[in-house]
Amino acid sequence: MPFKRIEISDESYNIVSSTAERIKETFVEKTQPNGFDIISLEDALEIDDFFLDLAYKPNKQTILHRFIKNYYCQEWNYLRRKTDGEFPNYIYPILDELNLKYSKNSTTLSVDYNYYLLKIICNNCDKFIDEAFHILFDDRNLMQKFSLIVSRSILNLKQDDFPEYMLNDGRIKRYSHWNKWLVDALLHREKGRCAECGCDLTHVFAIENKVNIDHIVPISKGGTNDPTNLQILCSICNGKKSNTNSEAGNLKHRFW
Repeated sequence: MPFKRIEISDESYNIVSSTAERIKETFVEKTQPNGFDIISLEDALEIDDFFLDLAYKPNKQTILHRFIKNYYCQEWNYLRRKTDGEFPNYIYPILDELNLKYSKNSTTLSVDYNYYLLKIICNNCDKFIDEAFHILFDDRNLMQKFSLIVSRSILNLKQDDFPEYMLNDGRIKRYSHWNKWLVDALLHREKGRCAECGCDLTHVFAIENKVNIDHIVPISKGGTNDPTNLQILCSICNGKKSNTNSEAGNLKHRFW
């Protein structure tokens, strides 16, 4: 399976660190002495029709992409409000790293110019967001924690409000047509093995083992069909996992 290599920037690594702490729900206690983050986890998910569309139908731009980007833009907005005249000096190096064109000779008020710069970074930061996603997605246990955060919002949704996506209150419809890109991505992350028992699923060593895509957090518990809530299991492990079990497979690979 061909997979494109990506170069990870320092900015993306910073995003990975803060996002991982937020998913673990330790970000506030480590970095915010007042006990409050810029926005809540629920606000970062931004529950609307677009969120539900991502939760129902697997997309390469996942719920986690949206979660990361919402926090990233809010952090820049917070810095804009706090630094005022110094804000351009913080954002110029990032805009230059992205090779973005912008005006440094603004004749408008500083607040308007800073907002102009903010819009540029928020509209063009997908490179950083995608790089951060690929690092975070590789950690299956972190994805389990993220899916549990998402499930808290799903469980509060009413079918009457989102009939296109909800099977009933607190339960999204199951999506069963898995695209090849999704199966390939999950197999790549699991190194071609069952995430639970480690048996070969590539058909190189054991042709009888079948690939099963499992919802880490079950649909009945507020789980979604988003790639962040999916893993690869063999038929035996998939059959053993109940619809009340929200644990991710614990298989880890050693490189030597």
